[in-house]
Amino acid sequence: MQPRDYQVELIKRTYQSWKSGNRRVLVQLPTGAGKTIVFSHVARDCLSRGKGVLVLAHRLELITQAKEKLESISGIPCGVIKAGFPVEEEFPVQVASVQSLVRRKRYPEAGLVIIDEAHHAVSKTYTSILENYSDALILGVTATPCRTDGQGFKYLFDDLIIGPSCSELIEHGYLSKFKIFASAAKISTKGIRKTAGDFNLGQLEEAASSITGDVVPTWRKYAEGKRTIIFCVGVEHSKTVVQEFIKNGITAEHLDGKSLDDDRGDAIARFRSGETTVLSNCSLFTEGFDLPGIEAIQVLRPTCSLILHLQMLGRSLRPSPGKEHALIIDHTDNWILHGLPDEVREWSLEPISLKGKRFVHRCPKCDHGFRVLPHEQKVHRHVLDNTGNPKPLYQATCPNCQHIFEWEMGEGLEIGESKVIEKKVGDLVEVDLTITPEHKQIIDELIDTAIAKGFKIKWAYHRLIEQHPEKLVRFTYGDLRYLATRLRTDFDSCEKAVKVAESFKEKLLEPTGEITPEFKETVDDLHNLAQERKYQLTWIFYRIDEMILEEFDFEPTLADWLYLGKILGYPTNWAYRHHSNRMRVQRLR
Repeated sequence: MQPRDYQVELIKRTYQSWKSGNRRVLVQLPTGAGKTIVFSHVARDCLSRGKGVLVLAHRLELITQAKEKLESISGIPCGVIKAGFPVEEEFPVQVASVQSLVRRKRYPEAGLVIIDEAHHAVSKTYTSILENYSDALILGVTATPCRTDGQGFKYLFDDLIIGPSCSELIEHGYLSKFKIFASAAKISTKGIRKTAGDFNLGQLEEAASSITGDVVPTWRKYAEGKRTIIFCVGVEHSKTVVQEFIKNGITAEHLDGKSLDDDRGDAIARFRSGETTVLSNCSLFTEGFDLPGIEAIQVLRPTCSLILHLQMLGRSLRPSPGKEHALIIDHTDNWILHGLPDEVREWSLEPISLKGKRFVHRCPKCDHGFRVLPHEQKVHRHVLDNTGNPKPLYQATCPNCQHIFEWEMGEGLEIGESKVIEKKVGDLVEVDLTITPEHKQIIDELIDTAIAKGFKIKWAYHRLIEQHPEKLVRFTYGDLRYLATRLRTDFDSCEKAVKVAESFKEKLLEPTGEITPEFKETVDDLHNLAQERKYQLTWIFYRIDEMILEEFDFEPTLADWLYLGKILGYPTNWAYRHHSNRMRVQRLR
């Protein structure tokens, strides 16, 4: 199996990083882009130099997938370290379940340790294994090098190598195009507590039941007959959804993390063959489920986690013969909160400090906010409290500065709001991802003008609002994403521009009044003086502001502010906004 051009480039950059002295390298590549193929070729090179290879994974699907790819590419049989598999320690490649390896404590010799889905590697099970390989090269691979618990990877890896973006892979046909349908009746997360950085599953499962009756009709409308993976909140939720499909004559099955290995294998085989059309799961197929034939996914699992969101959507993006595009049916706000899979994202080894969330601890040295890891929730020592009774203390290490400090159970706890669950049924609407040629031309012309004249990019943003408000309010989601990319800003700012444009359209209908002669004469005199003395033009505005308070016996009209804005080179919307603020102040007086 020959690697693709971008995979070859990633392998090359990995070796360059090792050569420059970075022993522990993390490689990012979007879901479905072939991370297993990348590390299998690196493993083959290592084997050719007589070094052993150890692959770490945390799920059966990841283990079997890695074993198959490694054997196919290297031509060498691989041993598996996991309950239920024969012990074959003589093989130079071992694919290990991290749980089994930690329990057995029989660590195979390896010059290369590969960590699949390496965003999990901050946990104690992984780090305790890596302590036994202080001289080995480390290669971590993941689609999402980020953490929602404030942990980060800066002390776990020395270098981060970022692969091609999802949009680039879609453009070149390595990943599938997609359509997304967003529900008007979403699973409400209002009032649901957060536990360990995500919604409390018990409350969330109850909330998700509010749209169960809408799942099958929606699927029939947009994805009937297509092999579909459904992501549910909990086991009972998933089983209930499956029963709804079966009642409607659709072959469907449920799987979860506690399903027996043989049952999981048989169900997946039936899904691959087409015997089963719908496969519903709970916390199982977000990682390591490699099946290009998936044509649609249905998301019934709200999440605060960008990692989980991208892993769910990524299941549908592998291309296959006859698959024009993947269908994403989202009954949540996930796509609004976290964006679509092809959006540009910044990845880093640095931890992101958490603010104002449940169970967040603050480092007393650097003030970094994070949630402690499971092994840090074990009692470190006891001290006597004010009443003379023993009190447990716990110990945590700050992921940002490595400061070690003690903490007490209950710190960082916030009380969640009570939840309200409403039954909802509603239509889904396709999210329009097309880029309108006319709107693209307007955006390009404004930004090219800003660059040519040496203006800040934000100049184009304001000109778009004031010159094309009627068109801006008709921008598609695709137009706004393109605008955000060209402006190098976030999508929320572009959505805000639409609201500003709607307001600005109404303001354009307002009468501007006449320019006050005294105001115009004063502005002209100040302008001449500013040019003569080489003052910045903002000086004119501050002088006018003073004169309104001390000298003018009139309130400037909207036409006056429009004239001043033109002299200062400010966007037209500035005059409307400033005039509106002045009127508000006058009314308060």
